[in-house]
Amino acid sequence: MHKSTSKQTPVLQILSAAWGIGAQKHDCRQGPLYLAEQQHLEKLSRPHHWQKAITEPKECSDAVTAISQMALQLARQVDHCILNKEPFVTIGGDHSCAIGTWSGAAHALASKGDLGLIWFDAHQDANTFATTPSNTIHGMPVACLLGHGEAPLIEILQKTPKIKPEHLCLIGVRSYDEGEAALLKKLGVRCFMMDEVVQRGLDAVMQEAMSIATQGTVAYGVSIDLDALDPQEAPGVGSREAGGLHIHDLVKVLTQHVRGDSRFIGAEIAEFNPQLDDADGKTVRCIQVLLETLFG
Repeated sequence: MHKSTSKQTPVLQILSAAWGIGAQKHDCRQGPLYLAEQQHLEKLSRPHHWQKAITEPKECSDAVTAISQMALQLARQVDHCILNKEPFVTIGGDHSCAIGTWSGAAHALASKGDLGLIWFDAHQDANTFATTPSNTIHGMPVACLLGHGEAPLIEILQKTPKIKPEHLCLIGVRSYDEGEAALLKKLGVRCFMMDEVVQRGLDAVMQEAMSIATQGTVAYGVSIDLDALDPQEAPGVGSREAGGLHIHDLVKVLTQHVRGDSRFIGAEIAEFNPQLDDADGKTVRCIQVLLETLFG
């Protein structure tokens, strides 16, 4: 494993993608704002700085236009972080924020090589408007990053696809639509369904995922939709799916395989809905533990 040898600790840039317009219910737009206002991340052991939140425009004709505008702002923030060698984490908001996060990362790395991406999610997020049953854009970011979808969403900062299929994998999927599954199969994207994770164990799956994300790439990122976790442990999400990953298992593999790896450039945690969290703040605690694991 490639470990960083630097003694200095760069400030973690926390990027606030405070929008929910890509989901059926928009309440997750409050996720990053709630975490900042309630100072839930202040105990993070690593020095960190909240960037100014990116919020939904007051007037916009449609979701595609709004999300493309916000994703462009986020992409520029990520691009700046990478070029300045600052670690970053995007806090969503709905998972359409990934269009901005990883468009920015791909652009920053374009002169050096390709980007790898490990995507934890209960869903495949690979629909287009031609296949989606719901017409919600938070179900499309994987397709967009692969170059399939509406032009304003797939051409952010550069017109070429942001991720090559062989450098992307999905972990923890247990709900999907026929059209998106067909697209990922056609492109050859490795998708570790939850049944396979249970059968093989998350560590074995993660070892394979690391190979996918690091072979032929110059860096990789990690995108975590909180609905990848079992809803009994992370209830504060908009699209709950029973039988998900356990937080202690996820923390274990991230600690072993990702933490301290010099090829790891940044992460994303999306779909936190504070209105659906329980009184004890279980989902907040999951976010805190994930951030400490990846960046502490």
